[in-house]
Order: sequence, then structure tokens, then C-alpha cells
Amino acid sequence: MKKQFKISEGYIAKIISVAYGDGSLFDKIEVYLKACSNPLIKNILNDYKAAAKSVKYVRKEYASTGLLKNVQSELNIRENLLVSLLAGLYKALIMKPVYSVAAVIIIISVSTFILLRQPEHQPAYSKEQVALAEKQVKYSFALVEKILARTQNKITKDVISNDVIQPIKKSTVVVYNLFNGG
Repeated sequence: MKKQFKISEGYIAKIISVAYGDGSLFDKIEVYLKACSNPLIKNILNDYKAAAKSVKYVRKEYASTGLLKNVQSELNIRENLLVSLLAGLYKALIMKPVYSVAAVIIIISVSTFILLRQPEHQPAYSKEQVALAEKQVKYSFALVEKILARTQNKITKDVISNDVIQPIKKSTVVVYNLFNGG
């Protein structure tokens, strides 16, 4: 006995969208894999593919641009370049995941390239700014020199004479007295 396979209406709709080329990548993979294992699905897919091919042929053969313009004018539809461009981008990027991944990769690559290739900004100083900076540096060094001179005088006069020499004199007097018996 052969097994009877029932195909749901939703799955038939998925087969139709794959046959007409409108299905997502995952739907196409799923339908083609099941078509390999199930001859009923394969027949349905082949029938709808043939129908899609004939519809495309009829559309190319009988739909002239003049006829389309007449229909558009009858329906008061204007050709808007921006709307058609956005619709094309929507269809390419949202309906086809491969295109959207490629677009993201391209955008990231270009952004990275632009960020990494930014030229270094060399500061440009005028002669007046350089002269002012030299004057300020000389003034700073002169000020530091005065402070160091004062500090040196204070260390040699106050600190060394009072805090170093006096205790050394006292300790030598004590050592001298100890050795001389006094």
C-alpha cells in the first residue's frame, strides 16, 4: 500500500511562491528538498513553474509600454521615480536576504575604509603664535630658575647650616669628649 500525503493549503501557497520566484531562500530550500523526496510535491512545483514561465512570456509579449502607459493614465497613476526606486530597494533588500546581507557587508566595508583612511590633521601655527609660545616658555623657564635659586639658597643657608651642621658639631664634640675622658 502506498502512503497518501496530504499537502496543506499553506504549503501549496509556499510552493507557488517558490515556483514564481517570490519565496524566501529558506522556503526555496525547504520546497526543493521536499520535492526531491516527494513526487507529488515535485509535480505540483513543476506545474507551477511551467505556469510561471508562460505568464512571464505572455507578459513580455503582450504588455507593451504604450499599453501600460494607457492603463496608468486611465487609473491616474503617475510614475514617480522616488517611489519606484524605494519599492525596488524594498523588494531587493527585504524580499531577498542575500541582497540585504551583501548590502550590509558593502556598507560596513565602505564605512570602515573611510574611517581608517582619514588623513591626520597637522596643526598649522602662524609665526605670531610660535613667537608667543617661545616667549611664554622663556618666561616659564626664568620663573623656574628664580624659584630654584631661592630654594638652593634656603637649603644651603638654613637647612644645611641649622639642621645638618649643628647636629654634626654637637655629635663631634660629644665623641671628642668621650675619647678625651671628659
